Amino acid sequence: MSEKEILDKIEKSAAQEKIPESIEPEQIKRKLKENQKNKVKRRSGITYYGAVAAAALVLVIGAAGGIHAVTGGGTGLMTAPVGIEKAASGQKSDEGSEGSSELKDGATAGVEKNAQKKDAGSLYTVAKNYGEVYDAICSGSGQEKEADGIAIAEGDGSDSGNVATYIMDDTSDTLGAVVDGGEEVGGTQMIKGAGMQEEQAAADTSSDTAKQRYSGTNLQTEGVDESDFVKTDGSYIYTVSRNEIIITDIQKKTLKQIGKIQISEDSSDRVLEMYVDGQTLSVIVENENTGLEKQTGDTEDCLYYFSDGTQTRVLTYDISNPENPVKKGCVKQDGSYQTSRKTGNMIYLFTNKRVSLPEQTKEEAVTDENAGGWIPLVNDTAVAAEDIYIGDGGSNSLLVSSVDVKKPDQIVDNTMILSQYVDIYVSESAFYLYQRKEYWDDVVTQIAKFDLSDGKMNAVGAVSANGRVTDTFAVNECEGKLRVLTSGQNAVSGEAENNLYLFDENLNLTGKIEGLAQGEEIYAARYLGNMAYFVTYRNTDPLFAVDLSDDKNPKVLGELKISGFSEYLHFWGEDKLVGIGYETDEKTGEHTGIKITMFDISDSSSLKEMNSLVLKDYNYSEALYNYKCVLADAEENLLGFALQSYGDEESAAYLLLSWNGEKFETLLSQNLTDQAGKQDASKGADTSAYRGIYVGDMFYIVSTETITSYDRTQEYCVKKSISFR
Repeated sequence: MSEKEILDKIEKSAAQEKIPESIEPEQIKRKLKENQKNKVKRRSGITYYGAVAAAALVLVIGAAGGIHAVTGGGTGLMTAPVGIEKAASGQKSDEGSEGSSELKDGATAGVEKNAQKKDAGSLYTVAKNYGEVYDAICSGSGQEKEADGIAIAEGDGSDSGNVATYIMDDTSDTLGAVVDGGEEVGGTQMIKGAGMQEEQAAADTSSDTAKQRYSGTNLQTEGVDESDFVKTDGSYIYTVSRNEIIITDIQKKTLKQIGKIQISEDSSDRVLEMYVDGQTLSVIVENENTGLEKQTGDTEDCLYYFSDGTQTRVLTYDISNPENPVKKGCVKQDGSYQTSRKTGNMIYLFTNKRVSLPEQTKEEAVTDENAGGWIPLVNDTAVAAEDIYIGDGGSNSLLVSSVDVKKPDQIVDNTMILSQYVDIYVSESAFYLYQRKEYWDDVVTQIAKFDLSDGKMNAVGAVSANGRVTDTFAVNECEGKLRVLTSGQNAVSGEAENNLYLFDENLNLTGKIEGLAQGEEIYAARYLGNMAYFVTYRNTDPLFAVDLSDDKNPKVLGELKISGFSEYLHFWGEDKLVGIGYETDEKTGEHTGIKITMFDISDSSSLKEMNSLVLKDYNYSEALYNYKCVLADAEENLLGFALQSYGDEESAAYLLLSWNGEKFETLLSQNLTDQAGKQDASKGADTSAYRGIYVGDMFYIVSTETITSYDRTQEYCVKKSISFR
């Protein structure tokens, strides 16, 4: 066979090739997010990335082999409604004739039968049958070839899986955790902090530490738990370390590894994050399911290709005996991990999956028998047609499943949404999907609401709001009512401006303020009861306070301008607000250091800057963009996070502060020198790979590599350090 004939066969085969899921848009999106640790990082806005790569390896059995790579890229603008509008809502009742959505007996194994789902307005409509899903993917695929930009949220706190995914990517080797004895920890500066509050728990530190106060994961929504790679229950610290869960006993001020769970069951498994609740440990694991499939079609040779697909699992363990954890169950679903939340016993798992049509004819593909070949699987069962929502996203899909940790092998409910990449906000009773749509100078945010009730999911409706959401905390629900802050452009002047929109339980618009802070953009936001606080920026940092008590007539009560800007806001009790961000030169806008500010918000009409601390030696912290990296506890008077310095002497440190009523004081400044989260030989540690936690009188700096303990009663002197090997 001539070289030309061989090349012709390779090209023909590659043209029909399926794109491996590991390099499809949602996976590229995740990798881009993981690599965004630049010298100075932008706030949590939404950015479009149009660089999407695809490659296929073709094996020509009996003839010749070759590799043919196909790349594609481009950007496009999508039309969207302008202004605030209530999307039409309704429930589909007519049944299609193509592909019955009834699954055969036994096909719903592990999935309870659910009530009929409702449309999310006109934004997402419930499919009548698999035929409609097939048609939606076909029509969307053509659009994506013209505009394959992917909307992703930088540093999205809902993307809580980003940190753990990033730090585990290059640490897949099996690790035997060896406990070192106490070791000297260099570069530690201990300063006694005034204003330290008394311990709330009176229990003796020599007794069970579970009776003492201890810190939890910093959350976006009170009452809605989030996974992380470090957790504590007051008696033990649980740490994700190189695809294992390391269990460390911290009772009686000790630091001793007493248990280890070898999670990895496959060579491609990546242990991401976990939940700890009482005697239950729930672990989120992602893996690549790679296979070799035969290419169908008329050819004289056998053509094969590598096929792969990302799958996410939730494994549940009984940890009543931490020295001997017992696996109780596992659920799994297709797609790469985006985020998860836990309310009560219910875990909600969100994954992204690209849906590719099979090579069968439509008539063959839409049957119940063949749907599992192209419809994503949840617990090895194709998502039922009546649980699929059709949007305008073509073949991109979001899968949402709920699992009761008391029944860890069963899926309570699942939903699949064909849509472009969306951001997610979860309250105790609902989750919201929001995405930005652009057309020339017009930008709107489309929002859909889904009720959550005992693990069951159903749509409520959808709306569009002018502008785009630029901060994770700009979306919030209170007593069933939605509040959204957006940044956009004035239609006449073209200047940047900001908006606030208030909606009732059914997403009807009740009140709004538009045109705030012209020429500036929202960098940080936070809601406290009926008050909204947000920071905008150009060369100064105005902090706004807005009264939401009258949802028909919200009012701006106060505004404060200071230099620099805050990227993250955290309430310090009911009358103060901490801002973490950058100090800047008011004339040039150049960053001159990390800035921590305490605001007095006791009088919303007269906001005050009580004090600011500028750290000129540091110029980046993951805490500005990932709230899980922050320890903020006003009752314990502790504010901590890791910082990085770029320059001739690249370095990193964990900083722990207290507030003495007038200024910030340093309790601990610890140099970080281990390899946690690092994928190269750089000197500076990865600040996303560290957490500060306290239990009673002890403080711990925890990474994926080490735990170091400090005694809070002895001016934070080092007690012990152990490493996982």
